[in-house]
Formats: sequence, C-alpha cells, structure tokens
Amino acid sequence: MREYILGAWESSNRKVFQYVALFCFLVVIYAIYLALHLRLVHAGAETDSFLGTLAKLCFISALPFAVLAYSDKTWCSNDAAPVCVAAWVTVCVGLSFQCKICALGLATVFFPFILSALLAHGFGSLCRFAKDRAY
Repeated sequence: MREYILGAWESSNRKVFQYVALFCFLVVIYAIYLALHLRLVHAGAETDSFLGTLAKLCFISALPFAVLAYSDKTWCSNDAAPVCVAAWVTVCVGLSFQCKICALGLATVFFPFILSALLAHGFGSLCRFAKDRAY
C-alpha cells in the first residue's frame, strides 16, 4: 500500500491527492469558523476573543498553501482557488441545512480566509524563489 501511495504521489495523480487533502483540511477549519461565527451572531458572544480565534484559524488554514507553494513548483494559485471555494460551499451548504440559514449570506465572511490563503501562497512562492536563486 505504501509503495502504491508513493508511486501515485510521484505520478501525475499527485495533484489529486493534494486537492483531496487540502479540501478535507479546509472543510474542518471552515466548519469550526462558521460554527463560531454563527454562535457569535446568535448569542452575542465576545468579539475580542472571536477576532483572536479568527486570526488563529486564518493562520492555520493558510499553512498548507504556503507549504504547497514552497514545495511544489507546479502548484499555483489557480489550483488553490477551486479547492477553497469547494470547501467553503460544502461547509456553508451543510450548515444551512442544519441551522436553516442562507448559504449565500455567508459568502462575505469568507474574505479573511481568501486573504490569508493569498498571502501564504505568495510567501511560499517567494521562499521557493529565494531558495532556487540561492542554489
């Protein structure tokens, strides 16, 4: 099994594994964020602690983008965008059935994650460029 996974990783199927792994990771982070956001909206929780949690979640969700941009020369932001949107839509639709909310109304709170993903991708690409120039 390990040899199959390593062989597939080295083949053209690597992108598929990257997409699936990134999608699963982002679904978890986005679900945590939306659950906290909905609790804040409905219960009127403290916004100071929420902003700190938002910053931590944005940082955690941005890490895979930086790692992929740094480690894979073929990874680009066009690869990341559809995965982000698919994960966000999946979580929004799932929560809209559970909480009876409009999934389209949650599109505006996706902005911090878009910004953090773009910044992380840029940082990873810049680090890869600097590493390639050093050698």
